[in-house]
Amino acid sequence: MTDVPVHARQPGSAPTYGRELLELLRIVVVAGVAVGILVIGLGGRLAMLLLRLTSPGDVVGVTSDDGFEIGRTTLAGTYNLMLVGASVGLIGAVAYVAVAPWLIGRRWFRYLTVGVTAAALGGALLLHDDGVDFTRTGPLWFAVALFLALPFGSGVALAAVTDAVSRPGSWTSRGHARWVLPVVLVGLVLPVLPLLLPLTVVLAVLLALHRLLLAPIRASTVATLAVRSAFFAIPALSFVALGQDLAELF
Repeated sequence: MTDVPVHARQPGSAPTYGRELLELLRIVVVAGVAVGILVIGLGGRLAMLLLRLTSPGDVVGVTSDDGFEIGRTTLAGTYNLMLVGASVGLIGAVAYVAVAPWLIGRRWFRYLTVGVTAAALGGALLLHDDGVDFTRTGPLWFAVALFLALPFGSGVALAAVTDAVSRPGSWTSRGHARWVLPVVLVGLVLPVLPLLLPLTVVLAVLLALHRLLLAPIRASTVATLAVRSAFFAIPALSFVALGQDLAELF
């Protein structure tokens, strides 16, 4: 089982519950913060820049629905986007840890599934027909495409990086990097530190459930189908909401 990510191992494979929880926390911090900063935060900044370049000139100086001044790039604004990205990345990494044991298909298909689900969920949350983001900027199809592509790419990146970080032999788990890297990453986005407490509680509950119930559920076809159906409800409802938003926009 040397190539099986830690978060997808069978219950009890880790030496102790406490050590496995710390390892899960390390994985979530490294993957979530790294992807949050680089893909979600800086990717969001790039998306805003592209949208400004394609929008009418009179949109420059207008405050977006998220409180950012369109056309103005500041260090503080970029850092705030990184903080938002890190927060979303941490939550997303925990969510991936929860659903990873129940994904089906080859690795590329699992990542595609996560990306499409993230796009549907993100699109349902971000797309709306009021405010500034989708009424003053444009073209509309390009704005919508950007705000769907960003969560899709973020979801794929989160899944791939979480698996890579959790894989035995990963450079992130060797030597001083094992603990220095998560400390440095948290230090870069220190204001998100309070979020780690509730996420650690969620991880603790997930780990306990995995250790107690994962093997029995997998041994039952009916139980496995029930759990997968419950998780399937999330993207299904997200697609319904996304479809409603797109109908209102177009």
